[in-house]
Amino acid sequence: MMARFRRAVAVAALLGLASGAASAQDSAQNTAQTCNAWAASPAGWDDIEAVIRRNYAYLDRVEDVDALFKAARASAQSAASVEELGTIAETLGYAFRDGHFHARPTVGPERAWIPSSSDFWIVRDKGRWLVSDVKQGSRARETGVRPGWEILTMDGIPIAELAAQALAAVTTTPSEAQLEYAANVVLTGRLGARRSFVFSTMGGQRNMELPPAQQSFAPRPDGMVQVSQRDGVVRLRFNNSLGNNDLITRFDQLMRDNADAKGLILDLRDTPGGGNTTVARAILGHFVGKPVPYQIHRNMFEEMSFGVRRQYAEYVFPRGKVFDRPVVILAGRWTGSVGEAVAMAFETAVGAHTVGTPLADLLGDLRTNRTGNGCIAIRFAWDKLYSVQGLPREEWTPADLLASGDTGPDGGDPALARAMQYIAGNSTVAGD
Repeated sequence: MMARFRRAVAVAALLGLASGAASAQDSAQNTAQTCNAWAASPAGWDDIEAVIRRNYAYLDRVEDVDALFKAARASAQSAASVEELGTIAETLGYAFRDGHFHARPTVGPERAWIPSSSDFWIVRDKGRWLVSDVKQGSRARETGVRPGWEILTMDGIPIAELAAQALAAVTTTPSEAQLEYAANVVLTGRLGARRSFVFSTMGGQRNMELPPAQQSFAPRPDGMVQVSQRDGVVRLRFNNSLGNNDLITRFDQLMRDNADAKGLILDLRDTPGGGNTTVARAILGHFVGKPVPYQIHRNMFEEMSFGVRRQYAEYVFPRGKVFDRPVVILAGRWTGSVGEAVAMAFETAVGAHTVGTPLADLLGDLRTNRTGNGCIAIRFAWDKLYSVQGLPREEWTPADLLASGDTGPDGGDPALARAMQYIAGNSTVAGD
């Protein structure tokens, strides 16, 4: 009797689990059907545009924003799924020239994100697409791609055509700045897809095949920071670790260990993933003797919604003995978000010397926004960010501005070389 009862209970439990799984599957199917029906209706784009217009902090920075929305609305009329509608919203981020702006879900395979997946960067110069920098540790650098090379095609298609295609859902008349941004997006390719390039170089035309962008980088060294020393100068290179709170105690120890260094180079050129302001303030705190503001936030949601401006300064507080020897900050195309804030603050709030190229220009302080029905999520900035002097973060560049920072035309490290020169000329260590 007891055995039959146990078998009956087990069968009932299995039936219950099966019923629950089927119910969850049915619910997911119903949700997908509901979202697809919404995406195919005028309400779909209405909701997306309302979310962006109401919350996106940098809308006033966008060229011809009303024309972009009008074109996007026209493209949305042919959307048959939530993924197709999400792809149109994602395309607005390219036209906005904002690597922080992303919509999901999108039609797969997705495009890789920049600058995290960018193995080299290009600029448009008199109608030519030229490599301006190549990331250290990338397959592109290992195989010889160098600044100054002209890129002709990717996967057999001219770069200008690829960039225009990437923007087509929201504009057929992109500006030069929008084309350049979109070109750098398409260079990273689609997730999992190999890329084939044709370059024009001083030595003639070169064909080159590179792996998918996400697989194009050598593994980072173990640890959050690489430590090296030359001629008494200590270099600390952050391994995309500004979002790891364990870096706080690690950096504290490194500052104690290197208190007597002739000079210090903080290398932020491999921080494309950004980080958090807790880590940022902990790092900066070793270089100030009193509380100082390092970054200004301007909340645009309240300003756009109610016409009331809200702004506040974020402060850094001292953390131990102040390092008073020469300090140089290296920053460039792969310095993103919080990395950009730290680099700018070292110059504008601490007074350190900065060397490098234009940065990633990931805009503002991020929030995740959803349409009212939750079908599409769009991540972008609500707060604008400024230096303590009021300069928009995206307009700041290093004081010692280079054409190439990670890799020079000769394959060297121009930013590091310039930093060493600066410290050699500004050292105040006794006996030097």
